[in-house]
Amino acid sequence: MNVFARIENACARVVEDAFARVFPSALDPAQIARRLVSTAQAAPSDLYLVRVHPVDYARLAPDRDFLEGRWSAMLREALPRERADAARVVLDEDPDVVSGSLAIEAVVDERAQALALERPDGTRVELVDGLTLGRSDENIVKLRDARASRKHARIVADGTGWTVEDLGSSNGTFVDGAQVRRSRLDRGQTLTIGDTPLKVVDAT
Repeated sequence: MNVFARIENACARVVEDAFARVFPSALDPAQIARRLVSTAQAAPSDLYLVRVHPVDYARLAPDRDFLEGRWSAMLREALPRERADAARVVLDEDPDVVSGSLAIEAVVDERAQALALERPDGTRVELVDGLTLGRSDENIVKLRDARASRKHARIVADGTGWTVEDLGSSNGTFVDGAQVRRSRLDRGQTLTIGDTPLKVVDAT
């Protein structure tokens, strides 16, 4: 991103945050679409992360797959042909973003760090996009845990790292003791499904 685009985006963020604090209102998909087009034109990338406050994320999350698909298709139509094919949008929650506002990050390097989940018995499962965890035998990570739901959570690669997403489990998904709907996973953290702690470690 060139220096003028960075300054413009920084100014837009400050103004949006200020207005969101004084005049809080619901963030709508059309606002996000306009910012996506503006950001994509200023900052070429294959992946754009849309970061919103958890309150806004909770409202948009039920339609997340649909919205991400529509926003990605919109970018593919708006961008030059040589950049259009790979454009992709991912919605993410970020408590540091003011409610009613948003932040968009153009991801340049999509290589995710190689991480794994370490079970209590010391065995490891490397993180891959779409990895599922739960009590059912259909899951990649099968948990013999009565407090785990049949399909409890899944791992998503968002281009900059790894995210765990709760799949509507009965007892919740926890990262370092805090219940989450969707949360980034970093080395050293502990993901807890039911009564089973899974340490996030380097893949070996």
